[in-house]
Amino acid sequence: MNKLEYIKDISTGIEIISYEKVNISYPTHTHVGHLVFGIVTAGAISVKIEQDEFICKEGQMFSIALNLPHSINPITETYSMISICLPKEDKVERELDIIRTEIIGNPELEIRIADMSEKVHISSYHMIRKFSSENGLTPHKFQLQCRIRKAQELLENGMKVVDVAVAVGFCDQSHLCRVFKKYVGISPEEYSKCAILSKPNA
Repeated sequence: MNKLEYIKDISTGIEIISYEKVNISYPTHTHVGHLVFGIVTAGAISVKIEQDEFICKEGQMFSIALNLPHSINPITETYSMISICLPKEDKVERELDIIRTEIIGNPELEIRIADMSEKVHISSYHMIRKFSSENGLTPHKFQLQCRIRKAQELLENGMKVVDVAVAVGFCDQSHLCRVFKKYVGISPEEYSKCAILSKPNA
């Protein structure tokens, strides 16, 4: 069936993602501002959190804390799963928060590594290593996932895919579609159709 459905409560920011007989893989990424809880309802997946990897089978649960790099891959031909993303404020202070905050707030901007390292007065090499250590991803990968997160929000607000691509800093629509599907599991068009928004006081 290969069905994926997003349900987002606008008033609380809680997201529920329902997977039914999918074979979607997710590359290493982190969740900014969300705790994630998942339960596999059919099949099995491999969940790798930092250096630890484990198999999650039907009826088993997993959780992922803020900012932990993780990936998910199918073990069986398809799997079904429900995941819940709960908003949570990140109060941990990091040395490179000035860069992190800038990327989260303006993911569409082209921020050069040299400019980032100059802001924190360290070499580009050490800045990349330190950012990766603090955030689980390189600045480039962190910016990509922030762009996709912003793209999701714009699609939820009814913006056309071609306009979203420009708004979040991709060179064209096809580039957005490739990266979006890699991180979300479906295309922007499919996301627009499947995302269900629960409005306040509904």
